[in-house]
Amino acid sequence: MAETTVKEEHNGIPVPEEGTPEFAKMNKMAKVAIPIILALFTLGVLQQQAFGMIYVNIGQQLGAPGLAPLITSIPGIVLGIVCVIYGSLGDFVSLKKMVCLGTIVFIIGSILGCFGTLSIWIVIAARVLQSIGWQVSGSIFLVLVSKYVEKRKRVIWYGVFVAVFRIAAALGVFLAGYMTLIDWRWLFGVGIIAIFFLPALAKNLPDQHAEGASIDGVGFTLIGLFAGAVTMFFTDMNWMWGIACIVTLVAFVIYINKAKSPFITPKMLTNPAFAVTMIVIFVGYFFSYTLNAGVNNIGMNVYGIDSSKVSNLLVWSIILAAIMGFAAGPIIQRIGRKASIILALACMGGGLIAIAFLIPAGQFWALGVAPCIYYFGTSFFYQPIVDTATLTVEPEESGRALGFNDLIQAITGSIGVSLFGQMMAKTSLSGGSIVGTPAGAASSYANVFLIGGCVILAALVIFMVFMKMIYSRSRADNEK
Repeated sequence: MAETTVKEEHNGIPVPEEGTPEFAKMNKMAKVAIPIILALFTLGVLQQQAFGMIYVNIGQQLGAPGLAPLITSIPGIVLGIVCVIYGSLGDFVSLKKMVCLGTIVFIIGSILGCFGTLSIWIVIAARVLQSIGWQVSGSIFLVLVSKYVEKRKRVIWYGVFVAVFRIAAALGVFLAGYMTLIDWRWLFGVGIIAIFFLPALAKNLPDQHAEGASIDGVGFTLIGLFAGAVTMFFTDMNWMWGIACIVTLVAFVIYINKAKSPFITPKMLTNPAFAVTMIVIFVGYFFSYTLNAGVNNIGMNVYGIDSSKVSNLLVWSIILAAIMGFAAGPIIQRIGRKASIILALACMGGGLIAIAFLIPAGQFWALGVAPCIYYFGTSFFYQPIVDTATLTVEPEESGRALGFNDLIQAITGSIGVSLFGQMMAKTSLSGGSIVGTPAGAASSYANVFLIGGCVILAALVIFMVFMKMIYSRSRADNEK
């Protein structure tokens, strides 16, 4: 009897071995579905970035400026929660049903948003629905690549994913300003075109599910409550949220150790290679949400220019990141995951430090040139670190690994922007700086960027110390 060509694991949907007819069939379907999913993902990122830029304008128009930040903060919290849920569900339930349902939710949110002038709460609800819906595309893209694309080509697709995100983000920021001159509801209207993607998605996505698998509602609820509590604690700095963080975390740990079939096992979370990789991701992305806001503050409060001029300087670094997203894949394949992650973290940390040192040199160097170093680094970080994370667990667990990666990125960025934002607002760091800036705002921002750069370089140190252990325990083949 011929050997089975599919891994018979009971912890997720069986994944065909690369090189088998079953894998070839799934690979063919994935190659058709992936571009369509990327198109849906582009729509979602565009909406996220656009509304993140103009929420103040919407709040003022609707007579509720005090509630305007909720247009971004509440969907952001929801996004962090659903990231881990979708990635985990991708190991157990039909990808076709997940993506089609998510697309329908996104379309409903887009339609609801067209009535946003009636109340700011309608806008908030519409953005929540859009966030819930479009994140399915991002999570399922990663699941498809990690399961049904050849190992040697995965980093290329991860690079495309990063590039698409950067392009969509730049397009969203660009369109947002013009939409305020016309009618911001057109942004919601753009999302409705996702309805045309449904037939192709239904035809070209796997419809498998794990036999006997059930959705771990309690586990998902607890991890969702913990993620929400952490995000709210660092947003509001209320001790009640701190208590909620501890309670939900303890409850989650107890639950996964006692439950019969938790969606994620203690063995996976205590896997040293996986745990250290998640720590590197947490520390490495700590400044990710702070960079643009920090650069904007430097422009306005140090150089006295408005946000539009800051954007004109900063946009080149975003364009560079988009270009490198496409180019980085082949480079990563050549130099390997280890060297790519080292290069990425060195450039990201060095870029933040360069911004601090170039503040005295003028706006062109500090806001236009130095951020390019940071964004260049990000182009080499996402692909290999995500690939590394999935290779530290079993193939059937890769969806859960990707879900935790997304969750950690969402939470660490929120925590970082809260902490660094408070540093920039206070005068405790304004007395002077080693970069030679005068006392005041310039020194505050310089010191914050120096600290941020050192944090990222700490991630580099952690990775280099544990690098041998990570890859010795992973499924990586012939790792450089």
